[in-house]
Amino acid sequence: MSWLRSLDEKDQIIFVCRRLYEKGLVAGADGNISMMLSGGNSVLITSSGTHKGLLTRDDLLTVGMDGKVVKGHGHPSSELAMHLAIYAAEERTKAIIHVHPPWTLAVTLSRGIFPVDYLVESRMLLKDVPVVPFRRPGGEGLAREVVNLLGEGPAIVLANHGAVTRGKTIQEAFCAAECLENTAKIFALGSMLGTPRPIPNWKG
Repeated sequence: MSWLRSLDEKDQIIFVCRRLYEKGLVAGADGNISMMLSGGNSVLITSSGTHKGLLTRDDLLTVGMDGKVVKGHGHPSSELAMHLAIYAAEERTKAIIHVHPPWTLAVTLSRGIFPVDYLVESRMLLKDVPVVPFRRPGGEGLAREVVNLLGEGPAIVLANHGAVTRGKTIQEAFCAAECLENTAKIFALGSMLGTPRPIPNWKG
């Protein structure tokens, strides 16, 4: 998907939102995506209540780092505070995806942790995946909890809510979201068949 970077930011977000919807990582108006715009003073983010599979350019807003809408109509995603907090805390992050992935949520709801030590691909890409204790969606408390748990890996699970992935590009954040959900699905299927065995003698 290197060609994705040839698109402007709006078309990149629209393409990824549609893929997330097709893959079942969001349903209807679930989730949100943002990208840092050049200059680092504003972000492009999906507006509140928009169907991600039917997103249009008019459904994207430019918002300053102070949270005020600079360009576009409507209200930014209710998770704007979380997006801005991550960008402020982590300079390398240029794109953020928040999804509601079914297998990821099913595993963490039942296990309380995310199983990164069972697949080589997930251990290499995701590294550690912290689970943020439940906080009210859209609140400053959730934003603080997420920032406090930012680590080397690109993914965080929000207990009873969803997951957040991030990257230097929207493609990186998208790949992390896919890997997160695929890992959870395989682990869940393995659990149905028996007792999953972690990678032996993993040295990182």
